[in-house]
Amino acid sequence: MRNVKEKAAMLVLLALAIAIICVAVKIYTEVRRIGAAEQGEQENTEDASLHRGQGFAGESAEDGVVDFSMLKEKNPDIFAWIHIPGTSVDCPVLQSEQSDTFYEEHNAYGEEDDAGAVYTELANLTSMCDFNTVLHGKTGADGNGLFADLYRFADPQFFEGHEIVRVYLDGNVLTYEIFAAYERENTSLIRTYDFTYLSGCQEFLNDLYGTRDMGINLREGWENVNAYNYVITLTTQKEENPDSQFVVVAVLVEDAAGTIERVVTE
Repeated sequence: MRNVKEKAAMLVLLALAIAIICVAVKIYTEVRRIGAAEQGEQENTEDASLHRGQGFAGESAEDGVVDFSMLKEKNPDIFAWIHIPGTSVDCPVLQSEQSDTFYEEHNAYGEEDDAGAVYTELANLTSMCDFNTVLHGKTGADGNGLFADLYRFADPQFFEGHEIVRVYLDGNVLTYEIFAAYERENTSLIRTYDFTYLSGCQEFLNDLYGTRDMGINLREGWENVNAYNYVITLTTQKEENPDSQFVVVAVLVEDAAGTIERVVTE
């Protein structure tokens, strides 16, 4: 009788042990599945953020700090970082000594990439001391791209609610106010206007203000930007409309380190 009871007890314990193992295996499998899903979601988010203009080397200007030592280790062509609050524009700015269009087909790591990077041409100083520093970035056919959000400034309501562009330099932060956004012919601003002379700067501004009847968004109070100001022009274009480009123009309103200056040639 005792042996029967012992065998029965052992069977119960064995069944309990098997049940515990099965539950443990199920929990382990579920944890692995959730972990894999979260990792995949994180990777997809990181990939998406990189194509939106965020996430280069894990850096962002959302916190108001940019680590240029780390950035230059990744690519010495990086000389600035641009951030437009309220948009996905949050990425490095580069200038290549090889070619003005090198970063048209290379990303911020210097790798071949159709998404490109945000860049300036060699005609512009990396000190940001030119009258007009022109920054180029792509808008992809799928509506993504480093500068795709510039098209949001075509909406008057969005334009009114988003004024600030910040450009971070090593040791300085420049704050610009967006005063114009409009569509123009897809020609090179650097080659169309001679920004080294007062006359070229004024010609650009005359043409800008001359587009008032052609759908330009112009911020009230900035109707008289002149050739002695400092402006940046952000340019992008849609692949399906190669004959025109969309530009967002901003004027310098704060130079934290007080280093932005130039000699104006009449």
